Amino acid sequence: MNNYVNLRNNYLYQQEISTFSETPIDHRKNGNYKYKKSLVACARWENQYIVEWVNYHKSIGFDHIYIYCNDDDPSSLYDKLIPFLSGDNPFITFVHYNLVGLQFQMYFHFLWKYSTENEWIMFFDIDEFLLLRNVDNIDKFIVNYDKYDAIYFNWCSFGNNGYETRPEGSVLINYTKREDGATPFTKILIKTNSIPYKKIYQIPNAPINHDYVGLDKEIISCNVLHEDMQNYYENFPDSAWEYLNKNNRRQRIIEKGFVAHFNIKSNQDFELRVSRSLGGSFATQKIWGQLTEEQKKSHHAMTNAIEDKYLHNYWQSYVNKAWDHSLFLPSEWTLISKGKKASQSSTEHNRTIEEDAEAIISGEIWARAQNHTKYEKNPWWEIDLLNHFNVHEIRIFNRMDGCLERVSNFSIEISTDRLTWHEIHRKNDNLIYGGADGFPYIWRSISGYTAKYLKIIIIAPDGGYLHFDQVEIYGNIIS
Repeated sequence: MNNYVNLRNNYLYQQEISTFSETPIDHRKNGNYKYKKSLVACARWENQYIVEWVNYHKSIGFDHIYIYCNDDDPSSLYDKLIPFLSGDNPFITFVHYNLVGLQFQMYFHFLWKYSTENEWIMFFDIDEFLLLRNVDNIDKFIVNYDKYDAIYFNWCSFGNNGYETRPEGSVLINYTKREDGATPFTKILIKTNSIPYKKIYQIPNAPINHDYVGLDKEIISCNVLHEDMQNYYENFPDSAWEYLNKNNRRQRIIEKGFVAHFNIKSNQDFELRVSRSLGGSFATQKIWGQLTEEQKKSHHAMTNAIEDKYLHNYWQSYVNKAWDHSLFLPSEWTLISKGKKASQSSTEHNRTIEEDAEAIISGEIWARAQNHTKYEKNPWWEIDLLNHFNVHEIRIFNRMDGCLERVSNFSIEISTDRLTWHEIHRKNDNLIYGGADGFPYIWRSISGYTAKYLKIIIIAPDGGYLHFDQVEIYGNIIS
């Protein structure tokens, strides 16, 4: 049976490889594609940034990414990508292609083996991020481009933001300065059924990561301005610069969508790009190591000319969604109660009244009653804030070990002199609330109330207890 399977697999391989330069392996089932829009990237020495790059492009709607690892040892990059490689429908297809620098051979392999899994594909680098201004979704963006076979996105390089060496952390957060407008080179989102497959092998040095129309004039192409790109790469780059400098196109493209290129992330990067490798397609990187100090300064000046925080703000907002899953959102104001002086009407605990009262402003949540009055009419707790504050927010953490209903009804009073008191809130709905479970009772006032003293009184005219886990008071000092 094993010999039969091997023979069968070998036969299939023979059939597929025999037409390598003529037609790709057809993965379409009943004319349907497995993925709608996918990226294809070669990665060498990209462990530090790969996860953010994948997550960003996933966030703007790409269905799948093909990663061709060009490291000598794929283990480190693979380890970074494990979360995207698991499950019945992994987000990443991982291929280790360890012939260093053979970028186009990786592209050719993808086109032959995987391209027909996708309706649209785009060859991309790990230092490139597709910016879709005010849309942030590839499906929504191309709705008005569906009649085209290929959409050309211009480059715009971001600078080093003054870093001598690469900082830790996010590319999108750390780098916010770019050159003033779009530049000639492009990347293309293309329908796979429009890729001139045979012609790619007839002209193997054609820059298919930048242009397809040069191989097939029948391709209906446009840029983000819906302008035809058929002759764009003729007499390149002079004609491209001439085109971009007319009718304010450099800025109009930037305001629509472009490839944000983070290729020089620090002053040290000029050397890093050379040390990565000069083999194969990386041979062009040697120019970075040949620049004089004056030329490096000129490059930095050009690529740090404009502050553009669009990607920074988008990504900051995206990662801030973590707070949507937070049980305890941070207050807008400063915690002003911790460590202050407090008192209460009585105590059941074997300590002073002050010690018992101050236990609930320690900042430590225990999910049990940290103070406890005796059974009495309208028991109270009071804090001396030591200064005059605008009080904006109070969080009351109930005990979670039983008897939660005892403190359901209460009033909050404030004073500036401890002689005259004003009620600012009354809760008498009999509803219980939590604390350490993520649902403390929260009172909030945007305008705030001026106070030096604050008192919580349990509404229990026939007798009751006051016991809390913690009380947190937030506000701003009055200078």
